Amino acid sequence: MHKIEYSNKRFLVVENVNQSRDTLKVFANTLGALKVDTSHHAPDILSLCENIEFDVILLGYDLGDDKKNGQQILEELRTKKLISRQCAIVMITAEVSQAMVLAALEHKPDEYLAKPYTLNDLSTRLQRSFQKKIAMLDIYNAMDSNNYQKVLSLCENAISDNSIYKTECLGIKSRQYFELKQFEKARDIYNSYNGARNCQWAAIGLGKIAIEEKDYPLAISHFSEVIKDYPLYLTAYDWLAKAYQLNKQSNIAEETLGKALLVSPLSVARLEKYADLCVDNENFDKATYAFSKTTDLAYHSVHKKPENTLHFVEALLEYGQKLSSLEVRKLSYKAFKAMNVMAKDFNSAEVKIRTKLLSARLHKKIKDPQLSKEALKDAERLLNQFKLQMSDSGTLSIAKSLIALDRKSYANDLLDSLAQTNINNSNILNKIDSLCSISSRRNHTITAQNALEVGVNLYRNGQYTLAIIELRKALVHFPNHVGIKLNLLQVLLVTVEKNLERVKNLQEAELLITELKNLEPNSESYIRFRKLNENYKLILQSMIKI
Repeated sequence: MHKIEYSNKRFLVVENVNQSRDTLKVFANTLGALKVDTSHHAPDILSLCENIEFDVILLGYDLGDDKKNGQQILEELRTKKLISRQCAIVMITAEVSQAMVLAALEHKPDEYLAKPYTLNDLSTRLQRSFQKKIAMLDIYNAMDSNNYQKVLSLCENAISDNSIYKTECLGIKSRQYFELKQFEKARDIYNSYNGARNCQWAAIGLGKIAIEEKDYPLAISHFSEVIKDYPLYLTAYDWLAKAYQLNKQSNIAEETLGKALLVSPLSVARLEKYADLCVDNENFDKATYAFSKTTDLAYHSVHKKPENTLHFVEALLEYGQKLSSLEVRKLSYKAFKAMNVMAKDFNSAEVKIRTKLLSARLHKKIKDPQLSKEALKDAERLLNQFKLQMSDSGTLSIAKSLIALDRKSYANDLLDSLAQTNINNSNILNKIDSLCSISSRRNHTITAQNALEVGVNLYRNGQYTLAIIELRKALVHFPNHVGIKLNLLQVLLVTVEKNLERVKNLQEAELLITELKNLEPNSESYIRFRKLNENYKLILQSMIKI
């Protein structure tokens, strides 16, 4: 090994124990490092990495009770791209349980060092890390700049030279082909190394190609084979679950992620996917547990968000349908506590409204009618003030709670407005249909969709007058829908182009143009409107000449 020059490398030592932190700083100085920063406070660590490009981070795992740990810091640094591929990360920990080790390794530290260790051990690990980073420098830089062709060329050179990192270069090369959708070239590499030692990536790659080609049974076979041979290879579980889900086997997808969580229970991202599958499969008991655990694990991580708690309470309310009031009361204590914490951490109108409504539902379930009424009153007051600022998903959740609290009329008004702005979004419309408690809602939506579809087909067939009639029908159901207005405007202008005596159609087009002038300038709808408006002006000029 070539000796590494550390004098020009910037070190960051992250360690909770003062003595250990000082020892690691002295160690870095002994190596020749001239600049060594130290910290054990997560916000300071993140701030340092935002402003300084570190070459080495010696990252302790345990940073104190009720604080971010080293794994969570590493995940956040990677997610926010605050460290480069050239930074050597050495995770140092006294915790050697399988769950913790696997969780840490999923975020790919360059080295993992268990206490007790010697400084010579640490020096050897750092030397090994930098030998690889130096050898792979040009390839990593090309990857960072998304220069696919250069990555392929450099990997090919390294493979031809029989580099000690040949296997990694093969993996990188095949992934580049995959990203470029050159599946046959990627498949050739994967087939050549499938089953070889330390080449699990080959079987994973073959499975991913099978997914792209919609051959889900083949994908399932590849991922299952990896798990059979390497039961701790967690990525295979994630891909296998995805393949089962795409193959309409969501129950098996749920079971697959459940098995992965038994192996490594500390992955928040995997827990979230598992919980979502449990909800889809209406296994609300499992969903309640999973979302509850997600709320706890995510609190100090980059995954912290209000949805963790909101989904936990929503799942609990569904699960509560099968429980007695006493059993729900026991579970609701944590729910109320979690919502109180969340409300302090996330100060938004939507979060407040959803929290108040869920609190009202919980109070109603545990037979506290007065508290339920008070929470509902607070929620409706906020909703009247901020309902135009709600997200689509937030509106759906709010409507669901309003229906559960016998505020069906208010809920249907919200859903009606949501449908008007999402007439072409089948996912949203399906969710609206499932929430509505009256059949007229579904008929209302279907009538508008049919009118729009018929109108477009008539236009394509040159039956412009009939197309106008159908599009007008659709506009009656959804008077604020931009897409319908643009379609109608287009047909009106075509009829006037073909017969300049259709003055009423031109007047109607003029009214639509006035309504559409306030579109966002950068939107696709505005680009289309601008073209139609230009066409309108040309028609006017033609009429003036006549």
